Amino acid sequence: MTKIYLVRHAESIANTQGIYQGVSYDTGLSPLGKKQAQALAKRFQGIEIGNIYASPLKRTFATALNVGKVKKTPVNKETAIIETNHGEWEGKHKSVIQKTWPKLYKKWQKFPSSVHFPGGEDFLETQKRVITWWEKFCQDLTGDTLVVSHVNILQIIIAKILNTKLNRIWKFPMQPTAVSQIEINHGQGKLLKLNDASHLGKLQVDLANHAL
Repeated sequence: MTKIYLVRHAESIANTQGIYQGVSYDTGLSPLGKKQAQALAKRFQGIEIGNIYASPLKRTFATALNVGKVKKTPVNKETAIIETNHGEWEGKHKSVIQKTWPKLYKKWQKFPSSVHFPGGEDFLETQKRVITWWEKFCQDLTGDTLVVSHVNILQIIIAKILNTKLNRIWKFPMQPTAVSQIEINHGQGKLLKLNDASHLGKLQVDLANHAL
């Protein structure tokens, strides 16, 4: 049996501003986010990690790099777990999204499986690429592994493991650098921990301020 630690990236600058990032509006970590990433690295000091994979965007790679430096393990960039392409939403405050695309915004909050981001990705396309990667990743896995990605990407994986519908992803809120632990046995995943933010203490944030 092997373990996979799924981690949402530390708080980014755009997170603090309530702005949708997607793939094109790629901001670095906020001052608080840098502290969260350091707390995450400290958490993994005594945990065996053989591999680290991260979405190639600034906020995910920087988070993973903090752990990589502590563990003396290189961070592999994995494009299959990059954030969903939010198209015209990227770089805009969530209040602007609510006013410009009110019906689509409500649909995103309640029925994400039916959302196609204007000029961007169909969320079902996001699910397909992530699950295709996940299934192969679990089959090929060697050694306990850390995966740093984005909240929606991790929610897709969690929903898959729990055999839960895609429209229920909002049932799995995730703090920045929260850890979800998966046990892999013969390519099958079992959820052991979800959204474990015990290493953060007072570094936790109000997720309502983020554009998710």
